[in-house]
Amino acid sequence: MNDDQKKDQLKENKGDDVNETKEQDKETEIESEDPEDKFKQKIIDKKSFCTISTLKKTNTLKAPYPIRLTQDQLFFKYDQDYLKDFLIKDYYGIYCLNQEIVDKQSGIIKEVISQLTKCIWSGSAMSLSLPIRIFEPRSYLERYTDWFSFAPDLLGKAGSCKDKEEAFKYVILFSLSALFRSSEQLKPLNPMLGETYECEWKDGTKFYLEHTCHTPPISHLYIKSSKNLFIVSGYIDLEMGGVMKAMIKNSMQMIPKGKITVFLPALNQKISFQFPKITMGGALWGQRYIYFSDHMKFQDVENNLKAVIVFANGRKELKGKRIHDIYGKFFKYKFTSKEIKQPFYSDSLPSYPFPSKEEDVINEITGSWLEEVRIGDKVLSIKGSVAPQIYPSEKVLDSDARYREDKQWLKLSWDNKEFQKVFEGYAQCWKLALEAQQRFDRGLRKEYMDKKKGKK
Repeated sequence: MNDDQKKDQLKENKGDDVNETKEQDKETEIESEDPEDKFKQKIIDKKSFCTISTLKKTNTLKAPYPIRLTQDQLFFKYDQDYLKDFLIKDYYGIYCLNQEIVDKQSGIIKEVISQLTKCIWSGSAMSLSLPIRIFEPRSYLERYTDWFSFAPDLLGKAGSCKDKEEAFKYVILFSLSALFRSSEQLKPLNPMLGETYECEWKDGTKFYLEHTCHTPPISHLYIKSSKNLFIVSGYIDLEMGGVMKAMIKNSMQMIPKGKITVFLPALNQKISFQFPKITMGGALWGQRYIYFSDHMKFQDVENNLKAVIVFANGRKELKGKRIHDIYGKFFKYKFTSKEIKQPFYSDSLPSYPFPSKEEDVINEITGSWLEEVRIGDKVLSIKGSVAPQIYPSEKVLDSDARYREDKQWLKLSWDNKEFQKVFEGYAQCWKLALEAQQRFDRGLRKEYMDKKKGKK
């Protein structure tokens, strides 16, 4: 073999060695690949609720970027047996039986006290952050959709009525169906200012929500029937007791202030209503339970129609009744100019909120928001009823709740039990980062408003 042939042979052997090394490296790379990597992104999503500059300034992010959730992952399927994890104690409330949920809230007091202590000793601003494990992977905007899930059915019937009093009854039944669908125990994530959510029913009815104010927390909503049978608009101002109050009383009262208006185009009729107060016990320790309290109010000012429903929490009309029993009246009512001008939401009722003249009463409203509600010949059988499923829309704004990284990691932790603790940790980190982003943005808004007012 001459010298040239020897050189060629060496090159060929060297090429074989290189190729073999590459194959070995490839095998090693595959074997050593972190199984978590398929859930991560190398760069921040351009639709992220956080900005890189804020993350650097606050130095809060200690977690990777999550992948975007697919439509299937975004879909939150209703359980047909809504109350399977609850025990109904007729005179006390609805108690949570799901041990996993109960375990998730254990140790919260210790964590909150630890955060308070750190804030006090460090002299830093008081900013408490609840642990991610007590949350469900949805924001309040998504949770609100549960309250309106029967809209195509019950409001569709209202919109098909030829009589305004009959339509009013269906709106009352619709509002009460929200109570049954809102009996959940895990807390939704607090929406960020400007956060939106878009979804729809199979019949094409669209639902839009936006968080329009952070303090107080106000969210606006709009529902448009695909058949032009109804339009729902309004807002919910969800006021609730603070952490300190919950620590002392171990209960919280959520007050969904605001006004929801149903417009029925065929009748040119507007009916407005407010939701009742929600009491949640065992907020930090012990058994979790909920019940509704106080009252609901309905008004159709143009047609002089009104209804009031009271709940069994000390009302004489329901003395000795179960905690989920209701009583009310649907009646004719002449609104004064003063009543029309004043804010719609009423925190309390007069001692007797019903008409003094029996001839003004159209129907009594009786039953239970957990079992069956009756208004004249209209009956809403709640037991065994299944709400129409709501689906997240595919084409949405960049501000949609689906792009929140804390929600994304939390949902991934639910779907991938082998990584649950790790992904919950990532979700907690992103939750802190998003809270820091909110504080940073709030500071910018304050600075802008101060400058606008001529302050230094």
